Amino acid sequence: MNFLQIQRSITGIQPEIIFNVFDFPFSNTTLMLSLIAVILFVASYWGVSSFKWKSTRVQALTEMFYEGVVSLLNQITGSPKLSEKILPLIGALLVFIGLSNLMGLIIPGLTSITYDGVSVFRTPTADFNTTFGLAVASILLTHLVSIRDWGFFGHLGKFFQFKEVYIGFKKSPKEGVMAIIGFFIGLLDVVGEFAKIVSLSLRLFGNMYAGEVLMLVIFGGLAYALPSLWVAMSLLSALVQAVVFSLLVAAYYTLAVKPTTQEVG
Repeated sequence: MNFLQIQRSITGIQPEIIFNVFDFPFSNTTLMLSLIAVILFVASYWGVSSFKWKSTRVQALTEMFYEGVVSLLNQITGSPKLSEKILPLIGALLVFIGLSNLMGLIIPGLTSITYDGVSVFRTPTADFNTTFGLAVASILLTHLVSIRDWGFFGHLGKFFQFKEVYIGFKKSPKEGVMAIIGFFIGLLDVVGEFAKIVSLSLRLFGNMYAGEVLMLVIFGGLAYALPSLWVAMSLLSALVQAVVFSLLVAAYYTLAVKPTTQEVG
């Protein structure tokens, strides 16, 4: 069955540079991100302009997506008010990551377009630079939100509990010792913030890159029968990873704000 086998080299971890503009390199990942941005802009403009009092099919699908995302967020935040507040962020993440994961699957042959033997387009989430950037931006945003709600020193007080140690020893030596333990736990939370970035970025990158490599291996060894099933599994995995990343950001956002912010008002 050699005539059915598909030969293709395994995609490397690093993105390939396609061209440079004023010494700024444009990789195949950057070109795919640019294409996705154009598609989202056109789709958003066309979708909003087509909204009418009498619901169209596109409008109905948009409303279903809106209600589904809000329902998921309500389960995490426990507050419809906070869910509505963070919907633009989480919805944008969900759509962007989902489309980034699926572009190579929903447009057959897109990632096979080459220039000088290099793929012109590459799945953005299979590039660690993309997932790391998303993770860093998301975690930084939760810290900015926490600073807005708790104040700068109140936010730092979550991690460096000097005040609690002072108050603890003022009450009693026992309370002071317990406060010192809490102080070191707060320092561990600093490590935890960096761990969030690593976890978010590596989970998304690892799943998407491994999926690409496995698909190439399966295509090369078993031709068409099993790969068709793997494509279906990849579609499901792409959507699941987009949901997981977005909902984790929603959970971190919820933990960052004051409890009073989450109340329905």
